[in-house]
Amino acid sequence: MKLVAFCLFAVFCCSLALPTLKPRYINKLKETLDELRRFKTNLTNTEKMEKRVNTPPKDIEDCGCLSALKCFEEGVSTFNSTPYQIKLFRSLRNPTTAGALQFCAKDSTPSCSECKAHPTESVDRFLSDLESLIQMGITKLKMG
Repeated sequence: MKLVAFCLFAVFCCSLALPTLKPRYINKLKETLDELRRFKTNLTNTEKMEKRVNTPPKDIEDCGCLSALKCFEEGVSTFNSTPYQIKLFRSLRNPTTAGALQFCAKDSTPSCSECKAHPTESVDRFLSDLESLIQMGITKLKMG
């Protein structure tokens, strides 16, 4: 009986904590989006034109958001080290960012977790897909 009461109390506490995390998650994703836009604005023309980056599939639902996030982290780490690149990379690696993208977490297949197995795309496409993932996270958090 005590175990059942304890479990019910734990579920109740979790249900209270979850709604309070939503604003934090939304703010973190908005911050990451701002970092991405600053990074994009400050890229050199050489990086924009010549660089190719392994990009997760456009349909994120196939592999899960966390696998895609990991691949975007790896991709961002390949750019020249600038303050904007460092801030974006740290923002992507932040546990709050991963927590905000849990809505489409699923067990990824080995091909999903192997970022180098994804096709290389232009920098514009890579950054556009990353922006779409972040915006999708913000939208899902606001809706649900």
